Amino acid sequence: MNSMTSRVRLIQPSDGEELRKFYERFALNFVGIAKREARQFKHMARKRDNLRWVALNGEGKIIGYILAAYAKGRRTGRITEIIVDPKYDFETVAGALVDKVHDVFLEKCAAQIRAGGVQNPDNSKIFRRLGFWHIKTDGVFMYAITDAAQFLSEITPILVKRLKTLSDWNGQLRVSCENHQISFKKEGETVQSSSLINDQLNCDIFLKASGLIRVLLGSIDVQSALLEGLITVKTDLPKVKMNELLLTIFPKKQFLTFDYW
Repeated sequence: MNSMTSRVRLIQPSDGEELRKFYERFALNFVGIAKREARQFKHMARKRDNLRWVALNGEGKIIGYILAAYAKGRRTGRITEIIVDPKYDFETVAGALVDKVHDVFLEKCAAQIRAGGVQNPDNSKIFRRLGFWHIKTDGVFMYAITDAAQFLSEITPILVKRLKTLSDWNGQLRVSCENHQISFKKEGETVQSSSLINDQLNCDIFLKASGLIRVLLGSIDVQSALLEGLITVKTDLPKVKMNELLLTIFPKKQFLTFDYW
């Protein structure tokens, strides 16, 4: 793992497209479907409060960034987002970015500084040394999906990525919800997705619309989803292989959590 960076500098409007691609690579691998436009980063860069920074490697490529905001009236600083390329040491890169923003907050005479981000145990190595303490809090996030078919289409790249990790199975399966369906054909490390694959299916999975979010985002385990009728399966696969396939496509995990400091 690379632990060195060449420098840290303020985000510039010209970084917009590179930051968009950098963010979407991270989002696809770690937090699911999330999209931003280059103009959003360009807009951030035009603000003159010195609270948005990027870390660059020796070739001048972006390997991390930090976003923050300051409420002058309340004298409150908030670090809203830190993202680091997983090929680099998180503590080294994020630490350099946090130091920059922390210094700016001190210059602005912040009475309170808070940080919230995707849950990461390495955050404690960075924030504690600056005098932060951890705040235990609960938050509820609700996803309201009005178009199940569109959501299933948008999350297809995630399902493709998950299927690629299943090394000892090749075949075809279909995932359906209401009147919409996506088929997948896996051959080695190649996974094709389409609504037009009509060959013999090895596994046909039906998702109940009312439980679509819980199943796809992993807030319920496969066995519970089967018992509740949120997943129905028709397959010619042995039970052990079917369970392995379902656990690969629908892993139970905490989709998005936040630390507060």
